[in-house]
Amino acid sequence: MATPARQQYLDIKSNHPNDILLFRMGDFYETFDDDAKIVAKDLEIALTSREMGKGEKIPLAGIPYHSLDGYLSKLIAKGHRIAICEQTSDPSESKGIVDREVVRIVTPGTVVEDQLLETNVNNYLSSVVIQDNYAGVSYVDITTTEFLTTELPINDLAAEINRINPTELIISEPLPEQFLDRIDVYVTLLDKGFFIKSNSGKIIEQNLGVSSLESFGCKELPLATQAAAQIIEY
Repeated sequence: MATPARQQYLDIKSNHPNDILLFRMGDFYETFDDDAKIVAKDLEIALTSREMGKGEKIPLAGIPYHSLDGYLSKLIAKGHRIAICEQTSDPSESKGIVDREVVRIVTPGTVVEDQLLETNVNNYLSSVVIQDNYAGVSYVDITTTEFLTTELPINDLAAEINRINPTELIISEPLPEQFLDRIDVYVTLLDKGFFIKSNSGKIIEQNLGVSSLESFGCKELPLATQAAAQIIEY
C-alpha cells in the first residue's frame, strides 16, 4: 500500500505522464521511478531509492531547490518537458501531507529566464499545420516577441524547419517519419481537442487586439493562420 505522499505523487504524475515531474519535498525537488532514472543519468547525479510503502522501494533522484535553474537548463538542453510541483500549504500548519500542485510547465521553446537561455541566440518555438501538399509554419521567440508565419509546399518543410532551427516544434497531428528523419528538434504532439482550427482567426485577433488579419497579409493563408493560432494557444 502506498504512503499518502506516494499516492499524492502518483495522482499528480498521472496528469503529466510525458513530463519530468519535479516534486517539491522540503528543500529538494524529488523525482521518482523512470523520471528519477532519466534525471540521474542526464544530470549525472546519484540514483538512490526510498521506501514509500510496505517493502516498496522507489527509484529516487533529488536536486536542491536553490539549485533549480542550473539543473533545469541542463534538462531543457536535453529536450525534456519539466512540470514543477510546489508545496502550496505551510508544512507547519498542515495536518497530514502538504498540499502540492504543478505551478509551471517548462518546455524547450517556452523558456523566458535569461539564466536558462544561451546568450545572443534566438530561442524559437515553432508550429506546423499540414493539409494535403502544403504546410503552415509559424515561429516565435517569446523573449523578443518576434513572431512570423507563412505557408509553403510540404516538400520544403524540412528545409524551413532546419533554417529556423527551433528548440521545440508543436504539432496537432503526427508528422510523417520521412520528415522527422530530416530534422533535429524536440517535437510536442498536442492532445486531441487542445486546438480547434476553425477558431484560428479569432484567437489571433484577440491576442493581438485587432479586428482583422488583413494588414498582416495572412487573411488568405489558412494554414499559416492555423499555425500561428496553435502557438498562441500553446
